Amino acid sequence: MSGHVFENIYGRYSVPDGLDARPAVRRVKAGEVYEPKTIAFMRETVGAGDIIHAGTFFGDFLPGLSSAMADDARIWAFEPNPVSAHHAAETIALNDLTNVTLTNAAVSNQAGVIHFRTHEETGAPLGGHSHFVEGPGAGVEEVQSVMLDFAVPLDRPVSILQLDVEGHEIEALWGAYHIINRWKPILVLEEFDRPRWLRRQFPRVNYDRASRVHGNIVYLPEGRSI
Repeated sequence: MSGHVFENIYGRYSVPDGLDARPAVRRVKAGEVYEPKTIAFMRETVGAGDIIHAGTFFGDFLPGLSSAMADDARIWAFEPNPVSAHHAAETIALNDLTNVTLTNAAVSNQAGVIHFRTHEETGAPLGGHSHFVEGPGAGVEEVQSVMLDFAVPLDRPVSILQLDVEGHEIEALWGAYHIINRWKPILVLEEFDRPRWLRRQFPRVNYDRASRVHGNIVYLPEGRSI
């Protein structure tokens, strides 16, 4: 699990080798911040609650988010790719992020084992573009899946639920049904432009599409403004 340490204004990062085609890797290796507006938005709106951050990759968001959390708040980070999770753990250690709980698992609508493509069939690593597939094959690994309703204690107030899960958003949101209805968090969802679906699934929250930040669509619960 080779990699090197790079730094930007928020902290230090264990960056995996062989993934220079990925924008997050290029930006951090250049000493820059990946998705600076997304991180800034989450820092400004988190308030006193927790953040759920699924699709952690090597932890490129973690130092920037960690320093904005309230004293008793936590980041619940999830990363299914074993190599990426290893580097995220290293990033946490490099910055002594004591308010981050990292789980090497996918978020879904059921707990168990799912098939997850971590490499091309040629063997090239996919990194942050790893994704769910229907069955086994070359470059596919079996990884653990969890439901957020059981992976995050329900008595933890969640301010932001952020998903970068490569097309698995519906399953991940179903798995967070009770968290969403109880805490009505801001949703930050990569390329998930389905406001009517959200309103049907979570009518008590009545989400509205509020804005776009980089490739993420922000949904606010009824009565919330930014």
